[in-house]
Amino acid sequence: MIDLEKYTQQYWGLMRQHAYRLTGSILDADDIVQDTMLRAIEMGPALENIEDHPEWLYSSCTEAALSRLREKNPLELNEFDLPDLIQTRGSSINGETKSIEASAVWPSVALEFLFPLQYMTPEQRAVVVLRDGVEDGDRVAASSIGVKIQEVFKIADDADKTRAQIQKHWRGNVFFASNKDPAKTARVYERFVEALGFRDKVLLQGLMSPGVELIVRDERRTGDDFVAVACTELLGQMGEKLTFSPVWLNGCRGVLIWTWRTRRNEWLRCGAITVLCDDSNIKAMKWYLDGHLVRAIQTEVPQIS
Repeated sequence: MIDLEKYTQQYWGLMRQHAYRLTGSILDADDIVQDTMLRAIEMGPALENIEDHPEWLYSSCTEAALSRLREKNPLELNEFDLPDLIQTRGSSINGETKSIEASAVWPSVALEFLFPLQYMTPEQRAVVVLRDGVEDGDRVAASSIGVKIQEVFKIADDADKTRAQIQKHWRGNVFFASNKDPAKTARVYERFVEALGFRDKVLLQGLMSPGVELIVRDERRTGDDFVAVACTELLGQMGEKLTFSPVWLNGCRGVLIWTWRTRRNEWLRCGAITVLCDDSNIKAMKWYLDGHLVRAIQTEVPQIS
């Protein structure tokens, strides 16, 4: 008889990685894995009759993810957003799983893989992820989506076309290739943090590519001048005592900026900038005000301004 506790422990991490790749969401991934494992537990003794448990779980997890993905529309080509970026220890260019909390393990998934998925239909996302990470992924995708293999091939072709469009449109803003020289990236990062510390928009402009975007709550600002001004304005609102903490987010350098709220004896999560850069420019960023992304980040030794 299957030990359900050991069963869930054995497959939880694998399904968590799959759900995260499918959705690009930390919270959705956890909910989907819980739903998948609950379905397995509810099967009771019938679970022993399954011949290939990983394949069954991949299919069940995909079905649960599809129901969530179908609740919202894919991003339009001109819309900019980032998937939930999970902090990893070190650059994690090799994509190995890294621990960010004592009880939580998350995969380091390349941003160039996750970013285009936001613009695909749920079916395209499922096919791309299953083809990339699961043996005989076409057959698992056909079973999960409820289509024939020939239709899976067509969905995959359409996904490839979408990916090419996204990379062409956002190549100037989002760094799609893994950085082969992390030392150069670190130098750009250091100059960026220094410019933030000085709150000098001219220095920030010099590091940014044209068309870079900054999102503050629901407000969108585009262009290096707008972003530099927005950064300095927001930093000014945060006060003089700021902490700049370096983080790695899915192989990309980032910085978490926060200040302390003494009245309630808690630190105020003022913002996180995701810095995606090559050896010369800041490629893209998003400013998150509070939210679960910032609460999940663990940083290295902070640098006090």
